[in-house]
Amino acid sequence: MIARPLLLAVVVLLALLAAACSDEAGGAEPQATAACAEVENPPVQGGEHLIGDQEPPVPYSSTPPTSGWHASGTFAIAVQPPDEPLSEAQQVSVLEAGGVVVTHAGLDDAELRELTEHVREHYDGRVAVTSYDALDDGEVVFAGWGVLQRCDGVDLAALDAFVEAYADPEPAVPGSHK
Repeated sequence: MIARPLLLAVVVLLALLAAACSDEAGGAEPQATAACAEVENPPVQGGEHLIGDQEPPVPYSSTPPTSGWHASGTFAIAVQPPDEPLSEAQQVSVLEAGGVVVTHAGLDDAELRELTEHVREHYDGRVAVTSYDALDDGEVVFAGWGVLQRCDGVDLAALDAFVEAYADPEPAVPGSHK
């Protein structure tokens, strides 16, 4: 028979180990902020590779997309020039590879510069930033696989929490299938 103090010590140790393992798998779910809404979990869609500019056979389950049909070919997870936004299929490819996509519309120059510099400095190869016409002016959306968070403007602390929770530490190159 195990002594009560030893049993208690084993239970506490197991609880601490479980907590440590859950921290390694990613951060806690990001919370709503003054600028950002609660995290949404749109239905996860299956999908295959699209060739060239081919359109998906069914609409995505969210805007921006968080799963579904994705682009063929490889490309870097990076800040996109304003005149070369990622297509929806390319956005899904970034998510499939384990990255996060930050979509935005109508940001002023200072906000866009703040966002892109932060991503380049802290999340190079983990977060793609792209303009996205389907959003309202001033709207910023963080997307991971099957999850998104909508913000009114740039909230870097909310972005940090989202990336901690949903981006792989070392995403694959989209299209390479790690």
